[in-house]
Amino acid sequence: MDPIQLAYFLVALLFIVGLKRMAHPTTAKSGIVWAGWGMVLAVLATFLWPGMGNLPLILLALFLGGAVAWWAAVKVAMTDMPQMVA
Repeated sequence: MDPIQLAYFLVALLFIVGLKRMAHPTTAKSGIVWAGWGMVLAVLATFLWPGMGNLPLILLALFLGGAVAWWAAVKVAMTDMPQMVA
């Protein structure tokens, strides 16, 4: 099996475990961690894909998305977050 395909398989497993653990309040925090590691692995596998192009554009998009998320974390109260997302 190709290492990139193996990474995507592990990503799917991490997301499934994360979603399963998020179903109960006592394990929800660890579920977010599991799914977060899955997302990190997915991004790394995508960047390592042979022939990956437009790397500067991807990095710009990551920077802009991070800036918007940082702004939302600073400016929006946690109780207003569902309205902002909707």
